[in-house]
Amino acid sequence: MYFLERGFEWSKSLMSYEDATEELNKKQRQPGQAELQAPEGVGESVSAAVYENDSLYSYNDTYIDVRTPNDEKRGVITIFAGSIYSMMIYAFVMTSAIAVESFVSGYWAGEPVSGSDYLFLSFFPLAFLVVLWILLKYTFRFFRLESLTARRIIVRFNRITRKVYLLRPKHLGGIRIMDWDKTEVLLDKSMSEVEGTGGFIILGWDRGDGVDLQGTRTDNFEVTFVGKPTRNASELLAFWEYIRRYMEDGPAAAPAPKKLLTKFPWPWLSFKAAWGLDTRFFRHSGLWVFVVINILILPAILIHATGHWLSLLLCYEPRFPRVIEEAGL
Repeated sequence: MYFLERGFEWSKSLMSYEDATEELNKKQRQPGQAELQAPEGVGESVSAAVYENDSLYSYNDTYIDVRTPNDEKRGVITIFAGSIYSMMIYAFVMTSAIAVESFVSGYWAGEPVSGSDYLFLSFFPLAFLVVLWILLKYTFRFFRLESLTARRIIVRFNRITRKVYLLRPKHLGGIRIMDWDKTEVLLDKSMSEVEGTGGFIILGWDRGDGVDLQGTRTDNFEVTFVGKPTRNASELLAFWEYIRRYMEDGPAAAPAPKKLLTKFPWPWLSFKAAWGLDTRFFRHSGLWVFVVINILILPAILIHATGHWLSLLLCYEPRFPRVIEEAGL
């Protein structure tokens, strides 16, 4: 699930801040490559409309909590890796039970246990245990991308403190408190429906533009990915405008959504995430082919939905520390 965040943290380990800055300065725009016309700071408007993009967990006069793009992209690793781990554990338990029973009774398959039987009965539990250990050693870090970790990453925009709070697990950068006024948004403000197909917002900060919980200044670039992927360029620009106006102009300029996202892992929400269709496919007969395709692959969708739900159940719900919860109140 956290492939984007994991990839960025991995990229930071490949080179120092100085090397990354030098490499960035050396890069030149290729002939024919369009120049990214990013907004000049958080004060510049990029859209006449605002759109909350069904991406808010919380909304009040002090802050908004926003989701990240990859909430739906989870479950596949959990269902397959979890199944393999479970089979190895089950095989180890069953063969161990058979071996212990045979050693205690002195009989196996109706015959007295011989020296070779002791070796044979001991081999299989150990073999399954070794295979499980190898699997965990080389695949568990991928399993933790969507299980046994934080259930979600939350980006909080606090208009009173003018800070952006990043709630992330330690292995994905940890909690950061970034300056809103120093936020750089990687967004082309001039994109059109032809040039842009939507996506999600990418926010970045330079070294020293934020701190950790201990107050230590950040020593490298920081990046976060914000919001559910949008369907077109207009939605993407309007979504950033919603966040920008909330922070710059207040709640009146960015009204509360009709419905906030729930954090409770309801199973039907996992099915909805795996299904991946919205109501526009039903409103246009020309798009019904996608509905038919999804019905044909329904067994795979159900497997994905089961893995999605299990991954949620195997994760903990992250919470901001008290000092951040009370900031600006």
